[in-house]
Amino acid sequence: MRFGDILRLCRQNLWRRKSRTILTVLGVIVGCCSIVLMISLGQGINEQNEKMLKQMGDLSIVTVYTSGGGRTNTGSGTTEVKLDDKALESFRSLGNVSGVTPVMNLPYNATLKAGSGGRYVADFVQIMGIDMTQFDQMGYTIKDGSMPVRDGQVLAGEWLAYDFMDTLRGGEMRYANRGDGSYSCTYNEATGQCEEPEDQDPYFDPMKTRLTLVTGTDYQGSSYSMQMMGGGSGSGTGSQSETVTVDLTVSGITKADQSKGYSTSSGLVMDLKDLKALIAKVDPSTAKKTSTTYDQAFVKVTDLSSVPEVESQIKAMGFDTSSYEDMRKSLEEQSRAIQLILGGIGAVSLLVAAIGIANTMVMSVTERTREIGIMKALGCYVRDIRVMFLAEAGAIGFFGGLIGCIISGLISLAINLIGMTYLSSMMYGAPEDAASLSFGERLWQALVGGEDVTRYSVIPWWLFGFAILFSTLIGLLFGFGPANKAVKIPALDAIKNSE
Repeated sequence: MRFGDILRLCRQNLWRRKSRTILTVLGVIVGCCSIVLMISLGQGINEQNEKMLKQMGDLSIVTVYTSGGGRTNTGSGTTEVKLDDKALESFRSLGNVSGVTPVMNLPYNATLKAGSGGRYVADFVQIMGIDMTQFDQMGYTIKDGSMPVRDGQVLAGEWLAYDFMDTLRGGEMRYANRGDGSYSCTYNEATGQCEEPEDQDPYFDPMKTRLTLVTGTDYQGSSYSMQMMGGGSGSGTGSQSETVTVDLTVSGITKADQSKGYSTSSGLVMDLKDLKALIAKVDPSTAKKTSTTYDQAFVKVTDLSSVPEVESQIKAMGFDTSSYEDMRKSLEEQSRAIQLILGGIGAVSLLVAAIGIANTMVMSVTERTREIGIMKALGCYVRDIRVMFLAEAGAIGFFGGLIGCIISGLISLAINLIGMTYLSSMMYGAPEDAASLSFGERLWQALVGGEDVTRYSVIPWWLFGFAILFSTLIGLLFGFGPANKAVKIPALDAIKNSE
């Protein structure tokens, strides 16, 4: 019997009992939809976790530090380790490391002043020194402007301009949503949504305004801030030693990245040698030190998969490390557990559908016993009879899986559209450009996602293929028993069967 004849008989036999075939296929559709949608919800949670980690900063940065005096074992005992230039060279020699920079923070309180007469004041500014030759290798990004090339030039954090108070307006500050979700939204009765306030322009452009840095060994802050906190009157500097004043020029604005230092967000970033010179100017005794130890060091790893290996090698040297690797692993394990639970729930539905396939095929064999006997009597091969019944069972699984995937895709799309339209606006407030998006643009975002798009159901392309293949295999597996039963029926007994 030709394969084309087998397929024709398969179609005729399935269509002979339309109601039973449709109900069996419907069971496979429900099972396939259940397992695909359950896994897609888990994938959606995984995608949201990845976006959350990316917002926190560069995941390939390892922070190295010493706590309480790091020590490492040697052949003759333990030796104290120091985070100095020699240690940095050992980090650079490790495999899968693309960049290393020491990190030094100004150890004194600092105030920035700008405007005529120092009208605008930002207190307790964090100032970080890094190796500017490693700027690109470490993955730092300049949002505007250029790198410092002359003495007195620095990089300002992305949101530094919004940290200044206006001393002539009672310490008023300008507002900006810094992208960390810390803003407070206001409920709008007209739209029924919680809307965030609009960003305000800063008092001045840091790149066009000269900044004055004020610091000292026991400097406590500007007189204006101390008066506002009730810490003194008049100048408020009676208890402070002599201060150091330095004029600075901002050559560029860095993109905020917490993993590369808080100063990239709300502080100043300068070359390490300039920061050392500033510290020596504030406290000349530090210039007499023969070697320098650093507060921290940032190690840039070439890819995420190598982060655990690099961390373990650095820890073996006696240093402590921190990165987002532990958090990423924890979120991955949680997401995987959720996917297994949701997938298991969907698999139960598919198992019920598989039992339905087996029941349908058993009934089909029982009803067609005489037909089987006639086929054998006419010289039909046993394998052809088996293939015919397996083809029927596989067809039920295949078409059930195919239709189930199509329905799953439509339901997933509807979930994303509803979530993007209603849930996101209720929880986070509607973005300004959300209302301007057409239905087609929303549909495209729900399908492919994006940087600022939250999808609740994500179906990767391989899941569709897996679902169809799995449904077909389930049909073949649960149809094998009835097919095997059909070929074992003796031809004479089958022909005598009156059913």
